[in-house]
Amino acid sequence: MRAIITPDPQRGAGHARILLEGCSALPGGVYTLRRGSDMKFLAASGWQESECPLAPDDIDSVSGGLCLLVGPDVVDQLDALSAYQIGADGQRFGVEIRQLVYSRDRDGGGAMPDMPQAAPVSAPAPDPKPAPQPQPAPEPEPAPQPVPGPQPEPIPAPEPEPTPAPQPGPQELTLQEVPARPKSRLPLVLALLLLLLIVAGGAAWYFLIHQRPDVPPVPPVPAQTESAPAAPAPAAPSPAPTAPTALETARKHLRGPADPAASLALAKPLRTPEAGPEESDAAFLLLEDAAQKGNAEAMWLVGQFYDPATTLPRGSIPADMSLARQWYEKARAAGVAQAEAALKALRAHVEAEASKGDMEAKMLLQNWK
Repeated sequence: MRAIITPDPQRGAGHARILLEGCSALPGGVYTLRRGSDMKFLAASGWQESECPLAPDDIDSVSGGLCLLVGPDVVDQLDALSAYQIGADGQRFGVEIRQLVYSRDRDGGGAMPDMPQAAPVSAPAPDPKPAPQPQPAPEPEPAPQPVPGPQPEPIPAPEPEPTPAPQPGPQELTLQEVPARPKSRLPLVLALLLLLLIVAGGAAWYFLIHQRPDVPPVPPVPAQTESAPAAPAPAAPSPAPTAPTALETARKHLRGPADPAASLALAKPLRTPEAGPEESDAAFLLLEDAAQKGNAEAMWLVGQFYDPATTLPRGSIPADMSLARQWYEKARAAGVAQAEAALKALRAHVEAEASKGDMEAKMLLQNWK
């Protein structure tokens, strides 16, 4: 079954409509969206490993299926060059994306919103009554200085026994408690800086004189005659350009007109048993685009990617029996002879899986004519 994602012209950029063909109901009003490149599921917080149900903005019933309305939280996570799968009502739908219009905020492309200008803060009006300021703790009052008068003669201490130093008088105690004004240290600092400069200059002179390597004299350049012009200097070799990878080549091709025949010609050399994951993904992108544009052989080759019984590498594309059957049937209707044999082999594989109890295989056989 197929899910077609198209832009929603009524709601504008970042909104889309998902048409689920053949789906008549959406139990619980939720669905799942899985990315084929890494098998992760989309959630409100981004892509994650575990399956997470998503709720559409609205659901409309249309002829032939259901239409889910989604917004930028889903649209901005989609890449038109990647493969996706939607799960709804116990069914899986291969996703076809058609010219989505992303919101302005996708990949930083939107304009930055204008930041609100902060209102200027006016200076507060002066308070007519100033607030009381905290007063510092009162310092102890110095001893009162007596009025100068005649100093009494000091009493000499007896010489045989040392006596403690005489206690200062009231005037001397006052003079000692007054802190002396510190002397300026600027001349000392300048002298130290000058000494450091002299030492550094002497060390540099010694290093230049004694540690300088001997430089061989430059040989004289012979005078060139007028008849022998100077040979041009050889040009430096330019670095060799790196070849683009297969995935880069495929993406560049799909950004252009992407003619289906040209896409098929680019993809077929990549469908080999020795192809790596990147080459297989590049081939799938080219073939899916060509198949959606009506190329019959590309439809058959896209079915091989989903066919679980194929032996060719499929890269990051998961096997899906239902999608393989759909593409094989489209290729058979378009006249590809190999599609009939591929359908028979696929049916045998589905019957074997159904006998093992695979519910998906059993449901697929019920509708297989």
